Amino acid sequence: MNLQATETFDRTWIEYHDQLSDEEWSKRCEDYQKNGIIGLPSTFRYNQVVSMGGSRSSKTYSILQLLLTEMVTRNDIKITVWRATKTECRANVMDNFLTILRSHPEINNFMVENKQKATFTYSLTGSKIIFEGSDDVGKVLGSTQHISFFNEITEFSHAVYLQIAQRTSERILCDYNPSKSFWLESYRFDEESTFIHSDFRNNIYCPVPIQKRLLSYEPWERGSYEIRGAEIFYRNQPLSNSNQPPPHIENVKKNTANEYMWLVYGLGLGAEKPNKIYKGWHSIEEEEFDAQTGFTSYFGIDFGTSVPTAAVEVKYNGDGAFFVKPRLYQPMQDIEDNIGTWLNMECPDIKKLGALIVGDSAKLAYIEALTNAGYWADSAIKGSGSVDLGISSMQKFQMYVVFNEDLKSEYDEYSWEVDKNDVSRDVPLKKNDHYLDAIRYIVTYLIDYLQIPL
Repeated sequence: MNLQATETFDRTWIEYHDQLSDEEWSKRCEDYQKNGIIGLPSTFRYNQVVSMGGSRSSKTYSILQLLLTEMVTRNDIKITVWRATKTECRANVMDNFLTILRSHPEINNFMVENKQKATFTYSLTGSKIIFEGSDDVGKVLGSTQHISFFNEITEFSHAVYLQIAQRTSERILCDYNPSKSFWLESYRFDEESTFIHSDFRNNIYCPVPIQKRLLSYEPWERGSYEIRGAEIFYRNQPLSNSNQPPPHIENVKKNTANEYMWLVYGLGLGAEKPNKIYKGWHSIEEEEFDAQTGFTSYFGIDFGTSVPTAAVEVKYNGDGAFFVKPRLYQPMQDIEDNIGTWLNMECPDIKKLGALIVGDSAKLAYIEALTNAGYWADSAIKGSGSVDLGISSMQKFQMYVVFNEDLKSEYDEYSWEVDKNDVSRDVPLKKNDHYLDAIRYIVTYLIDYLQIPL
């Protein structure tokens, strides 16, 4: 195949095909045996290749080119391409695959398409690629494949990823634009996963008008700062409110300079969304939370049946700081009948402490069920404007939080709604806010209960 390859493709190809040395392979065999894994590892260094970066860096296109080479050179393999919905997968990813095929008639002539099932089979090898959506639970739980490609993996929950990964016998590829930190970041510590970073400058085929649009977002004078890993440095120090490069005068005059857009879509680096509600929370380890022994533990709970019931433990240090630790996060059916038994089973120390629990006042039956089960439970402060007031009150305190995967995801994504002109409407988006609601319930209650000055 004579591919029109970008630098991003070259780097993806190298990482995907990187082989272990004999010594490294023997060491991995020993590690597998120590960890109870039956069988021998692959000779490939990485079983998961993650391509992250900015817009138009050719992440998706390069991975699809690589997968096409697998279909052409290997017999009877099955590749599944995943997107959050099948409609998006067909409209976006499959469309890119068709573009690649049209540019290679010598391959396309032997490719058999099933339009109804969104599959392509290369008749000379019998290898197949399928375009699927994780919105079809039956497909997720029933599909097995040699290779899985997660397009825009930020749209997938970790649970869905794991369901697909455990049904993938060989390799996993992922791509995403890092507009947020999320669960996949933990795989940087996995020796069998590798992360590739790229942006539009790694794609020589990026159209000039798109390059000009992306460059128009640059907020700082070109050449005045440097990129080190995922951070921007100016005068050899990380950027801060007091350490800023000189502005990009032309972009500022045109009113196109946008730090968030440049970091995320131009450079492909993570950045906090401008309409993000909570900012500046401090991440701490569980040991640091537990070391706050001189302060009372209180609990907030947000009830859920089809969505998670979330519970947090909160301590106030008397000096403007709250310490937060997540305790529960799972859906619960028949919650009114079982909440007392369930909570006692999952967190028996709450009852032993005789600690205050504050829950959603819209679920008074659940509060009453806790009271009947012997808990000290009360309902959160509610009423017109209580959500906005609670959020603004919380923002006046230092928050020290033991982040787990779900709480970090909620914190990163909790945002104000914006109108068609991207102007904030001061209305929180009601999506994945279970832990954050539980925190707000107990913190706002304690401000009143402990008479904490704002």
